[in-house]
Amino acid sequence: MATHAVCAAVLMAISIAHAEAPGTSAEVAMTDSTPAALAVTKRVAITSVMVSFQASTGGDKTNTSSMFAAKTDASSTLVMPDMDPKLLGEIADDIYMQLQADLNANGFEVLPESAVLGSAGFPTIISNAGIANFSKFGNMEGDTMLVSPGSLHPYLPFSPETGKFASPTKNLIKGWFSGMGGKSSTEGGPSSISVAKTWDLPGLEVALAKELNANLVKATYVVMVGSTNASVDRFSSTHHNTYTGSAFVQVGLRPEQTRIAFRTPAANPKGESAPGGYKANFGNNSPPAKDGDVVVSLTAPLLGGTDFFALEGGEKKGGMGKFLGVLSGADAQFVYTASISDPAAYHEEVVGMVKVAQRDMLALVKQ
Repeated sequence: MATHAVCAAVLMAISIAHAEAPGTSAEVAMTDSTPAALAVTKRVAITSVMVSFQASTGGDKTNTSSMFAAKTDASSTLVMPDMDPKLLGEIADDIYMQLQADLNANGFEVLPESAVLGSAGFPTIISNAGIANFSKFGNMEGDTMLVSPGSLHPYLPFSPETGKFASPTKNLIKGWFSGMGGKSSTEGGPSSISVAKTWDLPGLEVALAKELNANLVKATYVVMVGSTNASVDRFSSTHHNTYTGSAFVQVGLRPEQTRIAFRTPAANPKGESAPGGYKANFGNNSPPAKDGDVVVSLTAPLLGGTDFFALEGGEKKGGMGKFLGVLSGADAQFVYTASISDPAAYHEEVVGMVKVAQRDMLALVKQ
């Protein structure tokens, strides 16, 4: 049996500017809808601002085999299990304030938050679909932390409207979930079962839109943590298997799921469904979310900086994944742990990227 010779490469970019990193524009498009339905009223009520901070990614096995040798494989996982709730909460609060300003700048009349909180319909929505703030959850890429502004109780869309990406299919950080069925380890957090049972939610949102005589606005941002790569060289000059793992830490906004959704008073109370997916130029193929009858989405990654992260990495071997909290099964497992080394710069970068994305998304529905 060939011995394991391990080469782990940790890749870090050195000089990417902060708030200017995303560039001057974002690639955006309407998702299976047009802005025509928004013309009935310029009144809007913000009911949800959800910032999903990716806490892990990777974990997929890269393998090789041949006619004369047994299959061998490697995996590389990037995790960021320790994120300051105060920092994340302040970012969500600033995004909420920016959204209100951007909606006003694009011709919408934003109802005060008190109108939403004091309505008859919003508490019913929270009773049906509400979750705890700072909930640990997951998606198709890995673990995530769900964060909303402190003054606005968070809730999740009905799962058929978000498509397969929002299902917690990977658990790469030990303790992020508890029990079976993709249940958050956060008290009051969601589970894959609970988000699939809120079938009344679209109708409740339509009822609230009618009560407020306004289009409901729900803004969702998926903040990426980076990417990984793993490979196996079975025919290296050492005549041994050479396993290579790498992690690249970079903040960004994920396409397809980063979106602004409107639910109008005339929307179908039975809800929408994620359209038949297109492949963005990044990551896995998943259909864009459509949790409203008018939705505008980011269609390509909006990438930011790297120089406010610290990264530590190492290799974990064969079959230890279930104990380490990473995907098990690969012969060589590389696990890299990221942390935010410059919170102020990270804060500035995320809010700056959201500002770019919101500006360009709302330009498509300007009143």
